[in-house]
Parts: sequence; structure tokens; C-alpha cells
Amino acid sequence: MEQKRENPRLVVYGCGGHGKVVADIALARGLSVEGFIDDGVQAGGRVLGLPILGGAAWLEARRSEVRVALGIGENHARRRIHGLCETLGLVPVTLIHPSAAVAASARLGAGVVVMALAVINPDSRVGDGAIVNSGAIVEHDCELGAFAHLSPNATLGGTVRIGALAHVGLGASILPGKSVGDEAVVGAGAVVLTDVPPRVVVAGVPARVRRETKPCPPGR
Repeated sequence: MEQKRENPRLVVYGCGGHGKVVADIALARGLSVEGFIDDGVQAGGRVLGLPILGGAAWLEARRSEVRVALGIGENHARRRIHGLCETLGLVPVTLIHPSAAVAASARLGAGVVVMALAVINPDSRVGDGAIVNSGAIVEHDCELGAFAHLSPNATLGGTVRIGALAHVGLGASILPGKSVGDEAVVGAGAVVLTDVPPRVVVAGVPARVRRETKPCPPGR
């Protein structure tokens, strides 16, 4: 599930705040991080003392030499970069912080990041490119969809389903057996007592629909 030590050349795609945390996880695992890739930042600078190497063109030119970790927090952008990696024949690495607790029976897809003090309990499934952020809890038999983001200290009760590209905010709680639809957003601190439809924003205690969101084209 993690970057193999025999290939030390790891680059992190994205040099913003989320990318910093991803790089720090890799370093905590004892991996060698060569630097960052970012399409919106000029090459030559440094972040955490590591160089910004270039953008997508740099990766394409060196795709046979490196492995890539996804360092982008925004779900749709992370899906796009995951797709770029696949086009180049690269499988994004999955990184798990040493302090996280991941059950042996849990299943994690490619490009997943599990941050410090997070918990993923037995028979849960985490889809490609998903984020389980610092201190978040995924209870038994949950499903976290591809490119979803479980924010710091958010909690999923047992058998919860979170759809693809959904975002569960800081400290939010989803009661056991409930579901959150694709591309839905659960606000910080919300408590979800009933199923959340796709592409809506819910907030409050109990969580209620505040507005709808527009679906994002797959290419974004």
C-alpha cells in the first residue's frame, strides 16, 4: 500500500499546504522525497527545503524515473492529476502516516493518503485518491468513494457510505448506516442523521440541505 523503499525517487504533485503534509508523511515513513511538481508555481523555488521541479511536462519527461504522491486537497483537481498519472503509465502511491491505525482487512486504493492519528477500522474500503485527514475516524465496514475527502477529526460511524468526490468537513459526524451522495459537501461540525443526496451542501445539527452544487465535468 505504500511507496516501496527500493525506488527512492518520490515526487509530490502539489506544493501547497496539503502537499506539504503529504511530503511530511513520506519523510516520516523514511522515504526520500526528491521534490514537488506544481503546474501553477515556477520551478526553482523550495518548499520544506525541497525543490519545486516543474509541472506536468517535467513529469512526462521523467515518468520512467519517479513515483508520484498526490498532494492536492481539492477533490476534482486531485482526480484530474490522478488521471494524468494513469495516462503516463504511473500509479500514484498510497501513503499512511506511521501514527495512523489501519486494520489489516481494510482496503485502500491507489493514491490514498491517510494522515496522522487517523483510524480506518476492519473491512472498510477507501477508493482511489481519497484523503483520510488528521485524526479522522472511518469505522468498520465503511466505504469512502474515490477522490472523497474526510477532513480532520471527522467521524464515520459503522457501515457509512461516502460517495465519490464528496467532502466531509472538519469535525463532522455521520451516524452509522447513513450515506452521503457523490460530490456532496458536509459542513464543519455537522451531524448527519439522514442520508444526504448527491451534489448538495448540508450543514448544522442536525444537518440540513442548504443549497445544491453543480456537477463538475470529468476532465476537470
